[in-house]
Amino acid sequence: MTRATAHAMMHVACHGRTHASGGQRPLLRVSNQATGKERNLCTWNFSVLRNYHSQNFLEPRNKELTSNSQFCSHSSRKVPVCFDHSPNLLSGETYSVLQSSGFQHWFKNWQEQRKHKLTASTFGGAVGFWPRRRVQLWLEKLGATKPFSGNLATCWSNIKEEEALERYKLITGNTVLFPEFQVYGKKDPEDNWLAASPDGIVDSLVYGLHSRGVLEIKCPFFNGDKSIASPWSRVPLYYIPQAQGLMEIMDRDWMDFYVWTLNGSSLFRLYRDAEYWDVLKIALSDFWFKHVLPARELCSKHAINNPLTELRSLKPEPRHELCRYIVYESKRIVDDSKLLMREIHGKLQN
Repeated sequence: MTRATAHAMMHVACHGRTHASGGQRPLLRVSNQATGKERNLCTWNFSVLRNYHSQNFLEPRNKELTSNSQFCSHSSRKVPVCFDHSPNLLSGETYSVLQSSGFQHWFKNWQEQRKHKLTASTFGGAVGFWPRRRVQLWLEKLGATKPFSGNLATCWSNIKEEEALERYKLITGNTVLFPEFQVYGKKDPEDNWLAASPDGIVDSLVYGLHSRGVLEIKCPFFNGDKSIASPWSRVPLYYIPQAQGLMEIMDRDWMDFYVWTLNGSSLFRLYRDAEYWDVLKIALSDFWFKHVLPARELCSKHAINNPLTELRSLKPEPRHELCRYIVYESKRIVDDSKLLMREIHGKLQN
């Protein structure tokens, strides 16, 4: 199945259309300085605000870096200790047709490398943000069950991410680079069990100083209902472990968290938090070294038919003991994040 066919099928499923437009200058000028309260100054260029466009400009990529030109908590609400469903699992069962090449990610083909690492997108699950996900992830890392391979929501994200990327570049004027699968361990080689696969990285100069960011793109599916496809006004706090993990592993100071929908988009700025990472890493290390590696060793020496019973002493609890603290700290980071831009049908929202 070609990517064009995949696009058509998903458009039919969602009854949506994209709109073409031109424009070269960025819609939003963002200061990347992280100096106190002034680190998120931005200046709007209203004269070039455009509607959605669907042009994709793909350039050859080498093996290194290549240039290419719902849960929303509020401060007054009680924060849940865990969530009902992982965002990757919200759309139910998977379908074999979704494994075709047309529905796969346009440059991330790292499934084999991911099997042997704990990657940033799984950090929330490894801590216990969702019921049953921690044990499921443990089974996946043992090879006892197949890793989550995609559903309608993830396939929608895969085929729309290029369009979202072009919109992000139009809005910000940023040049985005695409790194290879990144293994952690520059500071300590023993940390090489951690890894990340970012959507892109952004390098820029601000007042002569280097500014180093990472890009994360989300294309929420909304169960295919275009009428409710509205860009988020806050970052869902269950994405914070992934966001902080990406910034740490990629050694980046900030993240542009860009949310694209058929009806509009929003852009948030998050900053690296070393103290948060220190606590998160404790929980991740416990999951890996107390549960995954010992169970793997037993599986390599013995025939294990039912790990849930035969390896029950190594099975992790649904939540790590630090999960509650990490959830609350995630909410703090969400509260401190900055909504740089939110648009509906090309019109800026207050």
